[in-house]
Amino acid sequence: MRKRRTKKTEALEGILSETGAPNIDELVATILQKWLQCHPSADDPPKKGLDIDVNAQLAKLLEQQKLQPAVNKEREYTEEERRIKQQILAQYSQTAVVNQDEDDSEPESDDESGVLAKNTNKSDVQALAKEKREQARMDSAAKKQKDKEDREKQKQLREEKKEKRKTVKGERRR
Repeated sequence: MRKRRTKKTEALEGILSETGAPNIDELVATILQKWLQCHPSADDPPKKGLDIDVNAQLAKLLEQQKLQPAVNKEREYTEEERRIKQQILAQYSQTAVVNQDEDDSEPESDDESGVLAKNTNKSDVQALAKEKREQARMDSAAKKQKDKEDREKQKQLREEKKEKRKTVKGERRR
């Protein structure tokens, strides 16, 4: 039986011959055998167990998820844990705790009236920003006024110097 020389075989023989390795034919055969094991050709039938039908597996997983009931276990807090939680939330200006239970839909609050305290963080930040803008506007107006006064003083000093020079020049002529 005669072996067919393919481009792969010739390329491998060329590479290995430059390395000076003995038994080049055995090495080429081993490399090609490993290559065929890792990369089966399209003509070969698929091996059972190695190829996985992705769509079938996905369908199976989805069926399993449908069969399992959606159970959301909600943790029940003790009175101590609720009190601690409310204290922590109150510390960060969020005094109301909304409990999303199906049977108890009323919000819990620190104060006994049951009224939720309004979160004023946004309005506080906006007021602070407005105050800063107003202060910057006032500072800018004051700076403009001071610059204007300084220019007028400089202009007045130039005029005075000019007058002084004129009087000195006039006295020299006499």
